[in-house]
Amino acid sequence: MATAKLHFGSPRRELAVRKHRGSALRLSQAERSEDVFHLLLDAAAALGFPCAAVLEVDFNTGEIRPAARLNWPPAQLAQLSTGLWQPEHPVAAILGAKRPAVLPRTSFCSRPVYLHPLLFSHRSRCWEAERGLSGDCLAARNFRREARVRLEDQVCTTCGMRAFAAVVVVGLRRYTSESRLARLGEIIKIANACLWRLFKLEHYYHRMRDMEITIAQMTTVMQSMADPVILTDTAQRVVMLNRAAERFFKIPDAATDGLARAVELNTLLFSSALGSRLASNHKSHGDLTLVETSEGEEMLFEAVSAPTVGPDGTQIGTVTVMRDVTQLRKADRELHTNYERLREVEETVRQDRDRLNLIIENVGDPIVVCDRRGAIKLMDPLARELFGPLDPLAPELVQRSGNGKAKEQARNFERFSGHLDSFIRSKSSQHAALLWLYNPGHRQEIEYDGRSGKIFDKRGQLVYIVTVFRDLSALRRVEQLKMERRMLEIEKFAATGRLAATIAHEVNNPMEAIKNAIYLLEASIPENEMPVYNILKSETERVARVVRQMLGLYRSNDKVRQANVNGIVEETLSLLKHELNKGGVKVKPDLRPLPEAVFSPDQVRQVLSNLVINAKDAMPEGGKLEIRTRYVPGSGDLRGWVRLLIADTGVGVPPEMIRNIFEPFVSTKGEKGTGLGLWIVKGIIEHHAGKLQVKSKPGKGTVFRIDLPVAKP
Repeated sequence: MATAKLHFGSPRRELAVRKHRGSALRLSQAERSEDVFHLLLDAAAALGFPCAAVLEVDFNTGEIRPAARLNWPPAQLAQLSTGLWQPEHPVAAILGAKRPAVLPRTSFCSRPVYLHPLLFSHRSRCWEAERGLSGDCLAARNFRREARVRLEDQVCTTCGMRAFAAVVVVGLRRYTSESRLARLGEIIKIANACLWRLFKLEHYYHRMRDMEITIAQMTTVMQSMADPVILTDTAQRVVMLNRAAERFFKIPDAATDGLARAVELNTLLFSSALGSRLASNHKSHGDLTLVETSEGEEMLFEAVSAPTVGPDGTQIGTVTVMRDVTQLRKADRELHTNYERLREVEETVRQDRDRLNLIIENVGDPIVVCDRRGAIKLMDPLARELFGPLDPLAPELVQRSGNGKAKEQARNFERFSGHLDSFIRSKSSQHAALLWLYNPGHRQEIEYDGRSGKIFDKRGQLVYIVTVFRDLSALRRVEQLKMERRMLEIEKFAATGRLAATIAHEVNNPMEAIKNAIYLLEASIPENEMPVYNILKSETERVARVVRQMLGLYRSNDKVRQANVNGIVEETLSLLKHELNKGGVKVKPDLRPLPEAVFSPDQVRQVLSNLVINAKDAMPEGGKLEIRTRYVPGSGDLRGWVRLLIADTGVGVPPEMIRNIFEPFVSTKGEKGTGLGLWIVKGIIEHHAGKLQVKSKPGKGTVFRIDLPVAKP
């Protein structure tokens, strides 16, 4: 870049200010740094330079952009914009040289221009540098032109102030005297000094505002803390308190004598504790007991103290934060008490465990506990009889020993290991299998029901497998005894039935004669004796009916008539409602409109009662009972059927019993049932020319379906 070298005269600063007192006075009276650029351009115009502009450096981006202009063409002004990263540009070069220069015609102006830098500079160091005896002041370094203007260097490391940088561009006429340029340079220097002063004022103002905001924020934080905070000086005198601390250390306006004495006592206790803590130099925290001023109760605090230091590193006070640990100490005492109780409970659990081990040792079934690899970890005495000791001999040693019992125990363990391995590999948590194991006590192989279960830890990993063996030979003997007893009962019932039939047959003929005699006596009975006669007649007919039922249980001669099945269902459920609710059975009736059927209401009511009672007994833990009625149209000349479904969610009927369920003396209730209920039900339905079917699934429930013929229209 070609720069015309000018030889300036050296007029004194006081002379320049006197000649241009008006411009300098206006610049010195500027209150904002933004106004200096416009006042400077006005001063340049007053000196005879009507075309001028100021380019300012943005230290956030490094760009050099126009900040103010006076009669400068916008097209040429845009060409002046550049950046600090373009040192070859005339504007950036002037900032780098930190000296004014006159340029001949350039690309952005058809006539010579005068460029003068405006930098954050001053011949004296800043107040912070003078106080800190440091020569590292950005303004002084810029004044001495020690370095180039770079983005990273324009923050003072001493006071933290952000600098400013700009370039004044003035268009020159063809003939401009050096004296006029010198006066312009003096005005620019005055503007530079005003900018330095305003920037420093703004910097200190912002610092004061920041400090006030910081103090206000710290005060808010301190006042919002729930824990008492106390700031003291070096003589342990209280300087500042937050609201939580005022409760203990500040005497309110309308305070009683007791409250004032409590505050004085707290102040004395705090000063004493703080003084002893500061004297020790190493102890920064400790417990402190104070008095609650309103209630007069003692409160325990954990006080943490830290020194506050000035800029020169000397201690100027102490800040203490106290945390209320009264409840925490109470909780600690309660925790200690609970720990003692826990130890007592642990002792109780140990005793319970010993009792449980004693029960396991004396239980009547072999019990084996294995780990996840199948190794036996615990056995009761009966299991040791089957499998030997916990540490058995190797198979080859067992074969050499010649001990027959040990060989049988080893064989038992092999069979059990195969069952255990398959169970460990499976995903099920429980498993049951039949195993034939040699029993040394019986000296023969016995069938065992082995039931295994897995025990998992908190992570769901398999830890142990517990297996309980049930001797099925004893169960088989018990079942055989029960079967024999049942057969005896069946024979007894059969004999009783035959005897009842014989007696009924013998009684039936005399009863017919008695009925005929009563019928013949009707005409000779006085009017006042007719009520007694009617009772005699009805009771005699009832006895005859019972006798006939004893003869052929379901060859009943009860009169049939047209009736609606829905009414019988509702009456029966109403009678059995209390018993069903007591057993936890929820009834769900689904009764559709039905045509009338021909049946005996008493007998159908007996059938329905029998089936509902059986359903309740099949659901000992409660369940659901659903009763549905439907009309099933007939095909061809058939009249159709009234269908009645009784479904429960009980235990169901075993498959081996479903075929014989309607035979006499067959019962799923064990000793509680007679085995005659469903037999009677079947006889009644067949007597009404109806149909009876049953479906059952163990564990799911049972469904009875009854079809009764519809009455003729």
